[in-house]
Order: sequence, then C-alpha cells, then structure tokens
Amino acid sequence: MTFFARKSGSEVVPEAGHESRDFSWSLVVNILGFGLLAAWLDLGTSLARAAFWPLVSVDEIRTNRHKVWMLPISDLLIMIAVGFVIAIIGFLRPSLARWLASRVPLAMFLGMLLLNLDGLHVMAALTLATGMASITGPWIGRRRGRNRWLVPVSVSVMILGLVVLAGVSYARVVSAERRALASCPPAKPGAPNVLLIVLDTVRASSLSLHGHERPTSPNIERLASQGIVFNEARATSSWTAPTHGSLMTGRWAHELSISSHSALDGKYPTLAETLAKAGYATAGFVGNIFYCNSVFGIDRGFAHYEDAYENQSVTLFEILWSSNLGRRLIRALGYSTDFDDGVTLRRKTAAMLNQDVLGWIKGRPNNRPFFVFINYYDAHRPYFLPSRTESRFGSAALPIERRKELERRFQKTLTGECEPNDPDVLNIQMETVALYRDCYDTCIASIDRQIGRLVDELRSEGLMDNTLVVVTSDHGEHLGERGLIGHGVSVYRPEAHVPLVILPPSRLPASRIVNRPVSLREIPATIAECVGLGERNPFPGRSLTRVLDASAKRVPGKSPVLCELEEYIAFSRSDKIPAGFGPVRSLTSGNHVYIRWDTGNEEVYDIHNDPFELVDLGKDPDLVPVIARFRAEIKRLLPDLSTAINSP
Repeated sequence: MTFFARKSGSEVVPEAGHESRDFSWSLVVNILGFGLLAAWLDLGTSLARAAFWPLVSVDEIRTNRHKVWMLPISDLLIMIAVGFVIAIIGFLRPSLARWLASRVPLAMFLGMLLLNLDGLHVMAALTLATGMASITGPWIGRRRGRNRWLVPVSVSVMILGLVVLAGVSYARVVSAERRALASCPPAKPGAPNVLLIVLDTVRASSLSLHGHERPTSPNIERLASQGIVFNEARATSSWTAPTHGSLMTGRWAHELSISSHSALDGKYPTLAETLAKAGYATAGFVGNIFYCNSVFGIDRGFAHYEDAYENQSVTLFEILWSSNLGRRLIRALGYSTDFDDGVTLRRKTAAMLNQDVLGWIKGRPNNRPFFVFINYYDAHRPYFLPSRTESRFGSAALPIERRKELERRFQKTLTGECEPNDPDVLNIQMETVALYRDCYDTCIASIDRQIGRLVDELRSEGLMDNTLVVVTSDHGEHLGERGLIGHGVSVYRPEAHVPLVILPPSRLPASRIVNRPVSLREIPATIAECVGLGERNPFPGRSLTRVLDASAKRVPGKSPVLCELEEYIAFSRSDKIPAGFGPVRSLTSGNHVYIRWDTGNEEVYDIHNDPFELVDLGKDPDLVPVIARFRAEIKRLLPDLSTAINSP
C-alpha cells in the first residue's frame, strides 16, 4: 500500500491504496469510538440502575462477580466484530462498506442505550436506532475533519481507562476474601467453629429422626445423639428467601426487605457480619443458586461466598453474557436463557458442595475459627436424584423416561387435558404423588449420606471437637396433603414444620429432646451465645442455649413462633391454595397452631392430637380464650393488621 498520490494532468488523483488506508483508519476510529462510548455509558447505566432501582430480575441471577469490567469489554468486542465484518465487505464492495461504516457503529451505539429502557420493545429500539443513525451518521462524518485530533485522543483516553478499570476491578474481586480476612480482628482464644447446615425444602416429617418409616437421616441422628433435637421447630416462612433472611438476621420475615424481587438490605446486622467482627473466617456455599444468590443479599458479611459456578468463571461466554446486547446476541444464536437446574446452570449437588467446603476449610487461615453456611438443594423439585450407584426408595428406581411420563400425565390431570384412553384421574394423581414422595425421600437420604461424609472428614482433620453444628431446613414441602404439591402455598404443617438439631461444641452425654415449639428466628441469637459474644450479640429472639443445661426440663420463658407467607409466587391463583387469597400467617404455642388468612378466616389445630391438621377447632367455644390470646399476639407482632383482626 502506498501513501503517495499520482498526477493526472493538472489534477491530483488519490492512489487507490491511499483511499483504502483512509477508509480503514476511519472505520477503526468509528468502531473504537462508538464502541468505547457505548461501553462506558452502558456500564454507567447498569451501575445507576443497581444503585437507584434495586429490584432483582431473573437475568441478575447470572451476574458474574467480574461484571464491572466484563460488561464494557463485551460491548466493545461486539462492536469490533461488526467492524471486522464491514472491513471484509470493504474488499468486495468499498462503497457499501463506507456507507455501512458511517451508520452501523452509531446505530449499534444508540441501540445499546435504547435496549436498556424498560418497556421498549426490541424491534422499536432497533428501528429508532437505525433511523437516527441514518440521519445523524453522515452529518457526523462531514464534520469529523474540523477536529481530527479530538476522536483519536478520546479513543486513547477511553482505552486507557478501560484497561485500568479491568485491572483494578479484577484485582479487587480476586483479593476480596484476603482483604476481608485481613480486616478482621483476632478471634477469642478457643472460640468454636460454627457449621450451619440448611436442608433446602426438607420437612421434618420425612426424616427418620422424626419417626419417618424410611431410614432417611441416620447421619443426622448420629449428630443428634450428642445434641439437642427440637421436635416442633418452625420456619419463619414457607419459602426460601424470607427464611434465609431470618436465619441470617434473627428478624421476622415481615421486618425484612427480601422478597422475590428485592434483596436483603443493610438495615439489620447479619450473622456473617457479626462473626467476622469477632475474628471468624466466614464462607457460604449454596446449592439454591436462585434465592440464595448473592444478588438477594444473603452473602452480606461473608468473606467467601459461592452461588452459581458460572458467576465465578472468566470466559469469553461470560464476558458476552455480562452485557444486555451480549445476552440478546447469545439468545439469537439459540442459547436457552431459562435458568433450569442442570440445563443452563450446573445444579450443585451435596457432593459438589462438600468438595467446595472442605477445600475452603483446608485452605483458610489456621489461626481463625470458621463460620461455614451450607445450603443443600438436592431435595428441591424436580427432586434431582443421586447417582445410580446409590439406593432408591420405591418408584424412584424407575427409568427416567417412565418418571417423566408419569409427570406428563399428572400435569394433564391438573389442566384438564387428560387423554381419552388414560386410566382414572385419581389413580394417575396417586401414582405421581407416590413417585414424588419416593424421589423426595431418596434425595433426603442422599443429602444425609453427604452430611455424614462431611462430618467424618472434618473429624479426621480434628475440627469437629470444637465445632458448633446446627442442622435445619428453610421450609418443608407439600406432597399431596390437602391436594397441594410444593411449597410457598400455605403455612400448614408440611411447609412450616422443619427439623432442627443443635450439636454444641461441648458434647452432651445423650440426646436431649425439646418438644416445645421454637422458631428458626432464634438461631442467630443461639449461635451468638454459643460462641460467647455476650454483649456484642445484636440479634433479637431468645437463645436456645438454655436447654443445654442437663438439669433443664424445658425452655424457660416464652417466645412467639410465627410463620408468614406474605408473597404468593409459586402457582397461578386458585381457590384451592390458601395463599391465593393473600398473605397467610400462623402462630404456634403450647398445644395449638393458629392460622389466619388475609381474608380474616381463622383456623386452629391441636398439634399433638391432630398432627396432620385435619380437624379445624376454630369454632370450638372452649377455645375462645386460646384464640383471643393468639389474636393479641398477632396484633403485637403485626400492628398494621390490628384493624383487620376482630376481638372475640
């Protein structure tokens, strides 16, 4: 290529090579300029939305920890790829390439900005961007020569800024845990380790610990043999997010900001924050990568927190996924964006979590006690079954295609689409519910085996002798009771009643059984007292450590046991589902559980004589004083409901 011109008569005619060079340089400047400008504005928009519009969307579940530098690079790479295509066209159709170069980069720049506007259809955004670029692009091109130095200087500055941003941001992410641990004060000598295990979606009645006929929990029973078993523990809600919020803060679900679309805010201190200030190395490992995802704020205070594996990786795919335009491009290429376990996201099994937990524990600073939070997700629908080498209960051993066929037929019975040759609808439903129970029990037994392996490994490392272990669940599951399947639909016993085992650092000579109702809300206060925080304990609720005294006959004092379902998210509205009528709440005290619907309906059940909650005693005149006490307690806990609760 030559940079000189040749004479033709008295007229100077540019060399073809010079024209090509001019076009190439113009294209590079256009692409980099608009790409960098779009990248910086897109990043600014994303950060502003996070700061001033803190609603959690489904897309944010896949938020990579390196997003701050990945997002602008994603935009820039896409713009460069388009520029490369235009350059290829330039070899074949120079005039067309010049026309595209003056319009396409600007159209993409405008499109990136418009696609960030909620409610604007993608076709409308593209049409607006294309129209504006067709008018504005040539106008900008005609005026570029007036300040030829401005664009190259601006591009150079933005490139330098992006390099600095990427370097600093990457370094901050990879050094976050080290910096968090460095800022912790020394721990109290002899402070016990803390292991908080949450069995996501595991109801108490499906554990052999609580009398289930199948041996689903022998390893948990082994822990309980030197600890305390709470036979009437209740979750604070019947779905994941609010209960985990309570487990971390000791607050009732209605006190917290966390919901299906908003994160846990900084109003209340968390267990991880509090223990970090006491010198603990803190880490969270969650199988529920949806509502335990860091975007919901459950990670606050943890020096190390792992949700989706994909959110921690640095790959070209993750870089592209970080930007709005990149996600749309990936979707256009046929990639599924329905965040299914085991399909678009790796489902984290108990075995995988154990490997991650043990790896972290062995690599932590040895001079610090640890607080490890584990969320095992295997028992959550669709009841992901363990490997083929493990035993299965009942119909859980059926081939996968047979199980899928049963579920397909079951769904048809729910929607009224049964085929004419199908057998009796009731038989289909009973067969499928039996399948769900068998798979559910199999999953619980698999988790229990992994808990046993985790404990054995910690014991072999000499770490169990001074470790406080808490095993519980965030909520239960309906498996056909009252015609319900799943959770987040009521506050009846199958969803509210959860296991709770506490193994204190100083082992008990024999298992202690507590039959009095207790709330998971009291776990943070219990842990704080067990590790000796004393006056530094910021958590409300009553510590359950009082039952550790071998001479104690019962838990002294009274504490409310409230379960709430404020938000109905699981299924379409139905008159068969309590939560379909609005918020529903339960209070458990003594021998009774009181349930109040938002419509004002009240139900009362005797939890000892009627554990399946089949006989509603709400109209029993002998229980008028009991109901009055429940109403007064509801008014005290939820004063906003006072006008809706009538006195007897």
